[in-house]
Amino acid sequence: MTDDLSRRRLLRAAGLAGGAALLAGAGAAAVPGTAGAAVEAGFRWCSRCQSMWRAGAGDNGHCPVHHWWDHSHYQDGSGAYWSTDGPTVVNGVVDVFGQLWLKWCATCKAVYFHQQSTVCPNNSAGHTSTAPAHKVEPAWFSPLSPFPKQAGWRRCIDCAALFFIDNGIGSTRCPVSRPSGFPYHVAASRFDGVWRHEEYLVRF
Repeated sequence: MTDDLSRRRLLRAAGLAGGAALLAGAGAAAVPGTAGAAVEAGFRWCSRCQSMWRAGAGDNGHCPVHHWWDHSHYQDGSGAYWSTDGPTVVNGVVDVFGQLWLKWCATCKAVYFHQQSTVCPNNSAGHTSTAPAHKVEPAWFSPLSPFPKQAGWRRCIDCAALFFIDNGIGSTRCPVSRPSGFPYHVAASRFDGVWRHEEYLVRF
């Protein structure tokens, strides 16, 4: 699967007409107007591993997909994703939605679920925690926020990363190498009468 095809699918899933949210750099994001908790506006999709990562934090992190000297996450084709670290007012809306389940790794820059064991591609001890935690909206929780959101995000049970699945599991890459040689993220599932993937909604 080419990067261009992945990029088009990501934009369609986000509903971003004409590539309006494509960014030249992390600083191009529009920060929502808030009062109260802080806004994290540096989250980006990596076209190499399909994971969410924190751009603009000193370097481009350490992507599980690397070639010789290039181990960077890429943000070309990404929308501008944002989150908050607690209850706040966003553009006049009282934001009490979502769960404080996400952090980003100071070492590899991956955005991950901090409640489970983690695996970092650049630190054998796991992800290097940053504070505070940030919100994500589980699709099965109610009510959901009125903010624009993108579906298609999953939690990897092996490395804890937040990753995008709609480009196909074969386009993902996990730092955990299973004995079978399976190099991809493994999506977490939940049971509500039938087994289904956990679905997470990311604001943009």
